[in-house]
Amino acid sequence: MTDSNDLTFLDFRLVKLDFCINEQFSNVGQATVRTEFKVRQENNGARLKVYLTIFFKDKTAPFSIHLEGVGLFELKKPLNDTEIEELTHTYCTTTIFPYMREIIADISRRAGFPPLHIPQIDFAQVFKQQATEQTHHTLH
Repeated sequence: MTDSNDLTFLDFRLVKLDFCINEQFSNVGQATVRTEFKVRQENNGARLKVYLTIFFKDKTAPFSIHLEGVGLFELKKPLNDTEIEELTHTYCTTTIFPYMREIIADISRRAGFPPLHIPQIDFAQVFKQQATEQTHHTLH
């Protein structure tokens, strides 16, 4: 079993931001946005890069977003693939998610909409649930 003491968070970087206003949007009622997440990682032994992608594109929403960020982490000791996978989908995603939430709220506000505040996600719980269900790592 690994824990967050096995690595150190170094930095967060924005990799990609696509934001498009939906010209067909009619401001009738509230829009429902289905947010999707994808997680991937690159590990070179001493450094771990964790990519978190958040996107939604719904014809009933006022805009669409495709956002990708990367968290840079330093490993304090060698970890096996299972340990890396667990840390990636729990501690690392939880660490970089607030940066992503802030960018989405800020870009939606700057575009003239109320800030979109994506709810907090318990990535550890989602990872545990997905591991038992044998599903891919897309969260809805």
